[in-house]
Amino acid sequence: MRKRVTALVVLTFLLMVAGCTSREYDANMDLGKEQVQEENYLEAYDAFTLAYKDQETDEAKELMELSKYLADGISDYEEKDFEAALTAFEKGAGYEAKTKLGKKMVKIADEWVTKIDHMNEDSSDVVEETLSPEEEAALEEQNIEVPADGKEPEKNEVNTEPKKAENDSSSSNSSSADVPKDQDQNKEDSKKLTVQEAEQLVKDFIEIEDYPYLRVQYDHDDEKGDYIFQVFESVEDNEYGHTATWGWYGVNPKTKEVYDIMQ
Repeated sequence: MRKRVTALVVLTFLLMVAGCTSREYDANMDLGKEQVQEENYLEAYDAFTLAYKDQETDEAKELMELSKYLADGISDYEEKDFEAALTAFEKGAGYEAKTKLGKKMVKIADEWVTKIDHMNEDSSDVVEETLSPEEEAALEEQNIEVPADGKEPEKNEVNTEPKKAENDSSSSNSSSADVPKDQDQNKEDSKKLTVQEAEQLVKDFIEIEDYPYLRVQYDHDDEKGDYIFQVFESVEDNEYGHTATWGWYGVNPKTKEVYDIMQ
């Protein structure tokens, strides 16, 4: 009789422990899924990790690993470490998810991979061509100095005007019509937008008054001379804070054209 009572007590205790564990697991899984919907992938990873510690289910493991890839990728992206970000997102994009939420996270990772690939294509370095011996000789005949590395000089350094005779009787008449190149350059630069003016154009383009939580920040000039801006949101939650990129925009300082880099 005593043995039966003892066994019953032990069984009751085990059922109580299992019930508590199940409730904690469900609560952490629900929290993690909410954080994914809000794109707080680091917080989602913490919640799924706690759930996996309670019960090592395939669903908890899948969501834990995918949220980790997304959290690491976004963190590296915001720190301008695009190579590391691409590696993390590629791991997420190649994940064989089984759950509905997992498949959604795989799709998000794949979209990030495409985004970074497009950025790399836009910022690819221009290959500089070297001059042939014939081209070097032609430049020397025009009294154009050939760089020691044999690379073609910039266009604005090449004097394409024909030589003028030293005693040209018409030189006095034509000199007044010639405009110094520096003066032309200064006029052209004066028509270009400043970074501050371009930033305002971006704010108008995205209608930032409808999104008071967004910030616009100049990032760099691309190879075409366009200003590149990052639009992001600063998020403060609990004791952690992070930024979430909203988009990348370019501004042509000459034509005042604003465009979405990711489209």
